[in-house]
Amino acid sequence: MILENMSVKRMILHEVFQRKDDKLPIAPRYGGQLLQLPAEAIDDFKLRVIDALGNNSKSMEMTITDGSAGNVPEIAARLIKANDAQFVQQSQAIADQLAAKQIARTLPGGIVVVFTGTVGSPARPFLGIIKAETQSGFLREVKRGALDAAYLKDLFLTPAAKLYKIGMFVHADPGVDARKFPDGWKAFVFDSHMSSANRDGAAQYFYEAFLCCVIPQNSAFLTKAFFDHTKAFIKSLDVPQEKRADLMTGLYTYLKIDQAPTLSVNSFAKTFFKDETADDFQTFMKAKKFPMTAIQKDIADLHSQLRLRKMVFSNSIKFTAPPEAFKEMVTVETIDGKASDGTSQQWTRITVRDYIRDQS
Repeated sequence: MILENMSVKRMILHEVFQRKDDKLPIAPRYGGQLLQLPAEAIDDFKLRVIDALGNNSKSMEMTITDGSAGNVPEIAARLIKANDAQFVQQSQAIADQLAAKQIARTLPGGIVVVFTGTVGSPARPFLGIIKAETQSGFLREVKRGALDAAYLKDLFLTPAAKLYKIGMFVHADPGVDARKFPDGWKAFVFDSHMSSANRDGAAQYFYEAFLCCVIPQNSAFLTKAFFDHTKAFIKSLDVPQEKRADLMTGLYTYLKIDQAPTLSVNSFAKTFFKDETADDFQTFMKAKKFPMTAIQKDIADLHSQLRLRKMVFSNSIKFTAPPEAFKEMVTVETIDGKASDGTSQQWTRITVRDYIRDQS
């Protein structure tokens, strides 16, 4: 996301609360006026937002699904154009929406920061929403030449704070009527629980129910979904461990080593499964709503997972190797063995076609 030249023009705070045992929504506490902060504080706030939304592993562009009246994207469009008095009053609807969507009793309350400004070059108007959980901390003080400390409660957006979420709606193309969602608009979401390897770690209530956005079905997302679903299918198969190891190696090879620019359920099934299993695999992927057509291969969200293959045994024994080495140099076999008491067991024989070059 391009965040250069960010300017924050207006801010207001509201507060939402965790539901009690009866699970009924609790009315938010509204801010009654615009937040007036010194320039230093505004600069610090902008850095927090830029650092968060500029973190590609924990933020992403999303697709706006519903811009109808009363939903957050439509409220955002109105707030961008509102005068100060209207902004103070109408921004309360943002807090109302969040309180209504936080249905689960386990979801915490927090401070809601609603802010507008411009971003990019040329400048484009935006509306941002932050939900930040509060924490306590200590403030260093100097009294009569000696160090002292004051205990402060309800701190939020400190540099060490990890528990917050940001949604930003940018009217990226002012030439398009702001009311024609999603034309001309871009939406971005940061969630401290999200990672590049696990986009689903983002709180769905926040980005989908509250912000009316969904994770885009782009090629990187679909490639990772293919990897996750196929791995789960292979693990569910009633086959010997060496066969399962071969299939896992095939999956890593198919995604990382195979130079084909696309992937598909059908091509993987034909290459690695027998007829009956191939049919089961296609049925499994259809149930997961994965496309049956070929898609562009993009392993951007899988780099860390495809870097090494790992096999785990009891007593913390692990065997790891790059997928290329598994394919070319490693053989895995299940063999019969006997425990110390004479009972039969299944053991695993791993053959590495190389000698030990170093150990620690």
